[in-house]
Amino acid sequence: MEQPAAVSRGRLRSVLATFGTTLPMSAADSFRMTPSKFVATRRSAIAAAGAAGLAWMSGLGRATTCTRSDVKPHEPTWLTYAVNAEMFWSNLPFEERLKRIAEAGFAHYEFWPWRNKNLDRVAELNRELGLKPVQFTAFWGITHPNRRDLFLNDLAEAIGVAQTLGLDLLTVVAGEESPGLSRDEQTRAVVETLRAGAELVAPAGITLILEPLNVLVDHPKQLVVTSQQAAQVIDAVGSPHVKILFDVYHQQISEGNLSGNIRAHKERIGYYQIADHPGRNEPFTGEIHYPHILKVIHETGQTRPIGLELRPRRDPLQALAAVRRADAEARVLAQA
Repeated sequence: MEQPAAVSRGRLRSVLATFGTTLPMSAADSFRMTPSKFVATRRSAIAAAGAAGLAWMSGLGRATTCTRSDVKPHEPTWLTYAVNAEMFWSNLPFEERLKRIAEAGFAHYEFWPWRNKNLDRVAELNRELGLKPVQFTAFWGITHPNRRDLFLNDLAEAIGVAQTLGLDLLTVVAGEESPGLSRDEQTRAVVETLRAGAELVAPAGITLILEPLNVLVDHPKQLVVTSQQAAQVIDAVGSPHVKILFDVYHQQISEGNLSGNIRAHKERIGYYQIADHPGRNEPFTGEIHYPHILKVIHETGQTRPIGLELRPRRDPLQALAAVRRADAEARVLAQA
């Protein structure tokens, strides 16, 4: 395989110039964590089931759930999903995981770092198995202005990898708060760095997706935690090439109100990931009512694959069967 196409040094130098910011002080000052409000919970699932039962009894409705026997392996799903190749079959070599994903009947996948991958072999397997990668992690940690040059140099390489593999999404995480800087200064650093990054990815037709992470369970000291915080950053950057990665698992922990936030930020969201909470496992193992959430995502008009960044509780195939079941129930809800 040829070396990944490089961003021209002249373009990189021009982007490294100082960027201004349009983020008002009030927006940065509002970056405060909010208590977790578990809205899409089993309580809503029970309420939905009760409503469906009443409708059936009155002859006005139809069944809105699917049993495991109703879900057929390898049949096309209603929505499209990208299996996370880091969390599924994690005990196997990466190339073997791709084979398992294809054997399970899925055509899309996502992954985290690219530097530890045999890109020649990955590209070969993509062709052989009919697989398409959707996104990978390009960089983590841009809350300090001193990291901007490192980010842009790494991003230039990631763009080449993305072009080689044929994908157009790159994940960026703002990262932990930087000691010695105010939240306003850190927010400005994130905005200016992403704005510079947008200048690099735009000619390649690539979009950066900023992922807010929870601080209560998995990632302490993160700067960007809620979807509202991410939206403020996206608006300040002001580029169609910078969007939000809305991870339903993280946002359930951080803020709740999943349906409301998905609808409120649908124009800013470029990609979704799912996992249940607690545990970060497959649907139906926790408190999130995924048939409803998937229906809401569908209603936003989102057509990209949905990332399955989840940890199978036991068997990966059983976890994928749960995804298929949630997908089938979401379709029934949407058609009701």
